[in-house]
Amino acid sequence: DSQTRPFIMCEYSHAMGNSNGNFQEYWDIINSSDHMQGGFIWDWVDQGLEAYTDDGEFFWAYGGDLGGEDLQNDENFNANGLVTADRKPHPGLYEVKKVYQNIDFELSYGEILKITNNYQFIDLSHFDFEWKLYEDGELLKSAPFKVNLKADHSKFIHLDIPQLDPQKEYFLNVFAYEKNSSELIPAGHELAREQFQLGSTTWFNELPLLAEKDGFSYSVSGDKVTFSSNKITGTFNLKKGSIERYLHKGSDKSVVKQFPAPFFWRAPIDNDFGNGMPQKLKFWKDATYDARVDHAEVGTWSDLGLPVNVFYTLSDTTDFSYQVRYLIRPDGSIKVTATLDLNGKNLPEIPRFGMRMILNKGFDQLSYYGRGPWENYQDRNTAAFVGIYDDVVSDQFTWEYIRPQESGYKTDTRWITLSNDQNDGIRIFGDQPISFSALNIPTEQLDPGLTKDQRHPTDLEPQDEIFLHVDLKQRGVGGDNSWGALPHEPYRLTDQTYSYSFVLKLLD
Repeated sequence: DSQTRPFIMCEYSHAMGNSNGNFQEYWDIINSSDHMQGGFIWDWVDQGLEAYTDDGEFFWAYGGDLGGEDLQNDENFNANGLVTADRKPHPGLYEVKKVYQNIDFELSYGEILKITNNYQFIDLSHFDFEWKLYEDGELLKSAPFKVNLKADHSKFIHLDIPQLDPQKEYFLNVFAYEKNSSELIPAGHELAREQFQLGSTTWFNELPLLAEKDGFSYSVSGDKVTFSSNKITGTFNLKKGSIERYLHKGSDKSVVKQFPAPFFWRAPIDNDFGNGMPQKLKFWKDATYDARVDHAEVGTWSDLGLPVNVFYTLSDTTDFSYQVRYLIRPDGSIKVTATLDLNGKNLPEIPRFGMRMILNKGFDQLSYYGRGPWENYQDRNTAAFVGIYDDVVSDQFTWEYIRPQESGYKTDTRWITLSNDQNDGIRIFGDQPISFSALNIPTEQLDPGLTKDQRHPTDLEPQDEIFLHVDLKQRGVGGDNSWGALPHEPYRLTDQTYSYSFVLKLLD
């Protein structure tokens, strides 16, 4: 409060690899402080050099390449741009664009829109505006509107929002587009956006009741629980603590190659290497790959289903509780609940709290209801609106990072569907918002170990299988700098207990 001179950050939001987290927080401070003038993101473009592998594959070279690997170098430290060397956007650029926009929208009473023109010289007659209302992710209504508002002023307009169904989830998206072409910006180019959730109902209030009560049976024989519903048949292996078989009746085609398994690790991003994450949090990498089942217990059948509780040991040095509860439900769907209790234990931050599945070849048609369409993380997702998005798994990985690392993540997800060309597949929906990635490249290929290694996208080998992470969340990407700063505290996994649930259901 005592500062009156203008303050400009000569370097902020270091854009190295998967970065630019908590960017909105920067500008919350800047916009609320009269003397804060802004700053310079470090920096605009990756400084990479055109290069080719021995077999002719193109890649961008960085420090240590072109014969310099054994000489003093800064690895990919000069590849810290918002765009690649040939000016292709990194996902973080979408967040920067959203936060930098000069038109602000605020909503009150679900239909009164306040528009603020933060431009210094131009009025808003240069823009076209549009709002879109979505019901459970599907477009319900849209309408254009016009705003005539001079620079540095605000006004309120009324939107003709239809009556909302109290049993549905609604999002209102508002956009501003360039009206006329210029030398730099084409007509129709989006220059501002905002999303508002309407009403008090969320998709999670709508979770359907079980439709089928009859036709379910099960038997326990040795280490196997065999179950059957009207449409589904499956086997749970008590010794392995995992689903072993899960099929439509009369089918021998399995969607899932490996059913959910505990996963607490992520392939380190550049900021992780800068803050020592590979060494400091290695406990959770070991817990992921060394996890073993202690025992499994079959519970008592009820109208909700058949519970199977699996108890794990994640460490030989520290004793704490991690268990996964499976509820095999009468309709053949399976609810999975993972619970971790670290009370009284002095353990490091968790990189991610989730599970990983591997799907068989061909189930690569992705549809989901969550934030998108571009990659987003819990500290970098204000530009990624909640909606229904479709893609193929091979396009989910972010190939633009000069050094392979964690990427392709989506947050605030309601449901995920992966299917093949015959519409066979699986749907996963959360009891609460879940985060996920569906890639054809496993974490193991993206993780070079304790040090970065001299790696490039050309070193990756896409697989036929789909590696599906279904998480409660993972730590934010951070970005205050890439040489020590952690993600901000709200975006780190430092709680003593974690629990989340999701449901697996084969597509009909």
